[in-house]
Amino acid sequence: MKINCTEFAQMYKNADKNKRVLLDIRNDDEVQKGSLPGCLHIPLPDLEFRYLEIPSESEVFIYCKAGGRAEKAEMFLTHKGLKKTRYANPGGYEELKDLF
Repeated sequence: MKINCTEFAQMYKNADKNKRVLLDIRNDDEVQKGSLPGCLHIPLPDLEFRYLEIPSESEVFIYCKAGGRAEKAEMFLTHKGLKKTRYANPGGYEELKDLF
């Protein structure tokens, strides 16, 4: 589900803390500049090999830099059977860091 950054942050904060995952799919060099607290970092190119690190029953909140990679990650995870996925678009880390 595509949602703007404000809705993304609010939905994440309201989600069950034991059943939510904040997924950062930016590249390593982007993450070195900062990331959101408590996120799971899996760069998009690695997602195919590491997606099983995400509990299948979790509500997954995906973000990147601007939204394009997050959309691709959501499509992939949905294809792999994760049903509760959301991604921030338009926007990403720069907009979200002030909301977390």
